[in-house]
This record gives sequence, C-alpha cells and structure tokens, in this order.
Amino acid sequence: MARDDGLLAPLLVMSIWTDFAGSSVSFVEVAGVRTRVVQLGPQGGRPLVLLHGRGGHLETFHCNVQELATHRRVIIFDLLGHGLSDHAGSSYDIGELRAHAVAVIEHIAGTDYDLIGQSLGGWIATLVALENAKVRQLVLIEPAGFQSEGERMSDPKVRAAVEKGGRAFDTPTEADVALRFAQLLLNKESIDPEMVALRTRLYVQPGAGAVHKAVRTADNAQWLVTSENMSTLSAQLLIVRGDHGHIPEALLSSVAASAGGQLTTIPQAKQWPHYENPVAANAVIGDFIKETTA
Repeated sequence: MARDDGLLAPLLVMSIWTDFAGSSVSFVEVAGVRTRVVQLGPQGGRPLVLLHGRGGHLETFHCNVQELATHRRVIIFDLLGHGLSDHAGSSYDIGELRAHAVAVIEHIAGTDYDLIGQSLGGWIATLVALENAKVRQLVLIEPAGFQSEGERMSDPKVRAAVEKGGRAFDTPTEADVALRFAQLLLNKESIDPEMVALRTRLYVQPGAGAVHKAVRTADNAQWLVTSENMSTLSAQLLIVRGDHGHIPEALLSSVAASAGGQLTTIPQAKQWPHYENPVAANAVIGDFIKETTA
C-alpha cells in the first residue's frame, strides 16, 4: 500500500491544475482503499463520473473537465493502484478494479450517475453500465475490453506500442515516460512536458511499476465484452475514437450498432482523442450529455 503523500502539494501547483480551477481535491477511504478524488461543477443533479485508462491518473482529463462541468457535476478519481490511490490490490484484474471503482462511485455519487471511460476505464465503465440500469449515459473513449489479448497483439502496431510504452514501468525516467506518451498520441507536438514530469513523479513511487505491470499482465479473459452483451445495454451510448486509433473502426462500429449507440471519430488523434483534440472531443461529448439528459 505504498504511497507518497508528499507528492500531492507539488502536483497541485502545476499549471495543468488551472484546468481544475474551482474543484475540490480529497482523499476518501472506501473498503480500506485510500483514493484520490476530484469534484467540480454544479452540485445536485446527476453526476458524471470519469474513469481514466491503464497506467493513467485523473489529470489525463484535465483538457475536458471545465467544459464537462458546465453541464454536469463531474467526479474523477485515481483507479485502484493508480495515481495517488493506494496500491491495495492483489490481482489487479478487471474484476478487482471494477469493484473498487463501484465502491468509490457509490460512496460519492450514490446510485444514480453516468459514466465516461477511456481505454481501461471504458472497459470498467461498460461492465458497470451493463450491471446497473440506472446508468443512463455511457461515453467510451477508445475503449478496451472488446478484443482478446491475442487479437490485440496480432496487430504489429499495437505490439510495438505495448513494448515501447511498457519501458516506463521498468525505468520511469522522463525519456521513457515521454516514449509511452508517443505511443498514445499522433503528434509529438502533443506531448506536454508538464504531463511527462507529472507522470514520471507518479511512476517513481515505490511499488507503482509493479502495480502497472500487474494490471497489464492480469488474466482478463472472463471480463471481455461481446456484441451480445452490448445488445442488453440500457444506457444511451456514445463511442469516441481517434482517426488513427489502434482499435479497428469496424469493431467499434459493430459495438455501437449492437447497443443502438453512436460512433464518432475525432480527427488528428490516436489513442487519446479527448486529450489530443479536446475542442472536437469536448463538443461531441458535451452535445451528447446535454441532449440526452432529462
């Protein structure tokens, strides 16, 4: 359960945090796990919960929170073992990450909320929405969980990205963290040195590398989501992809069709369309949550 509490204050003065102006930052303990949480936007109403990706942390949504908070109360937190949340897991498989996420969400937001999930966070959000009919809106950004590991790794681009991006877990230098970002982003100019420095600080925490490697290597075959599963989804669905993303467009189109949802492609973006082209991503997500919120 290693954690460096001294990291929080330096991170808060970084200019990335100007995007979190007006937010509250706290640690909550749920089921024995101390978890970092940020909330902003109007109180009351139906919260919008954001779940980040594998190896990520809540700051990965810094380009989106202000726009989303004009429409809804926004809640973001570091997943189990990620960011500044406790390294309190054992298997770090999707089931364990999901259980922690649900406990935190229900502790803070209650039982009525909507979800935005990116990559691993999209996988978790999908499973939660499939189990909870009270989730009315689901936004998935380049979501994981619809391909087996074998299918993913059969793509040479994905295999190379996994190999290069994984170096940051072994040697968390700024150079290797920047290399990980290069696998997520289309344009090198999109790599923010400030975000690189922040993530490096998070990755050098004792035990952080072991956690991220455990998340990456966990056996998640039982948690894969199928088109048949998605046909039972009661929430309204929006999938957001980058035009250079690794997940096949045909696959995401099929997933969206199974759930009667929408698929939108963000131009000039790879695995992080919400970050690399936030103006376009914020517009389409903002329209979705405005139009479908009662």
